[in-house]
Amino acid sequence: IVLLGDGYQKRDLLAGGKFERSARSAMDSFFAIEPYKTFKDRFNVYMVAYESTDEGTDIKSSSIDKNTYFGSYCQGGGNTAAYVADTTPVIDAVKAAVGSGDATDATYYRSIAILLINTDEQAGSTGYPFRDYKSGWPNGYASFAIAAIAANSTGTNGLIKHEAGGHAFGRLADEYYSNGTTASSANKTDLSNWHAKGWYWNVNPTNSGNYYKFTNSAYNSSEVSFIEGGWGYNYGMYRPTQGGMMQGSTGVFNAPSRHAIYHRIITESQGVNAYSWSNFLEYDKKNR
Repeated sequence: IVLLGDGYQKRDLLAGGKFERSARSAMDSFFAIEPYKTFKDRFNVYMVAYESTDEGTDIKSSSIDKNTYFGSYCQGGGNTAAYVADTTPVIDAVKAAVGSGDATDATYYRSIAILLINTDEQAGSTGYPFRDYKSGWPNGYASFAIAAIAANSTGTNGLIKHEAGGHAFGRLADEYYSNGTTASSANKTDLSNWHAKGWYWNVNPTNSGNYYKFTNSAYNSSEVSFIEGGWGYNYGMYRPTQGGMMQGSTGVFNAPSRHAIYHRIITESQGVNAYSWSNFLEYDKKNR
């Protein structure tokens, strides 16, 4: 995990300063929830300070324009989007931090960036600059993700868990939806294809199946079910629980989400053959 900051000035980058406090708080949030809490020792965390000319970030709805190192922005005006106009500086910073000069390097693909933006806006987004097929990787696919998060927001704790823990590392889908929208057959096929690549295991294109073996005696209907609405669609997509971290950035990761995160942690840290369903059940029985 590479923690970067944008919109921080020199005074903020001193030891114990605003950026360090924000970064440490972010990691406290990230590792406060399962499965990350149990497997904290599997992660290396880097905190890298970069000085910006201006304090803050661009707010597009208010035409606020700041000169910052990574060129971050928040949409503003009630829109919770936040990201960077160009991912190249973030990618270069991560490569430098983890000692990888090659975008195909395994260390780089195992990394995620968390870009903490020095703003009070309630905003956060995750993007995947690279999602490529790599022979020998779990499901054949590797990725690098950037989670851009408003560091000073009252909701930062939940944003860290949802964006960085859920999307960036866990490769989970949003479980919320827009009212009145319906998933098409093409959308359902698209989700099934993503499932095969190791993404979005917490939503389902049908109200049948087993969420990777969850709807059996190991979990009751309050823990895993088929509730319509998810992946942005009101109808035709299904999520496993009524609430939870990927629906409202509160609570915990539900069982399919925990499984997806657990699967990636084990396969990335021990190898593809180290994962087993029975080992996950043993872990989850003690920690859910």
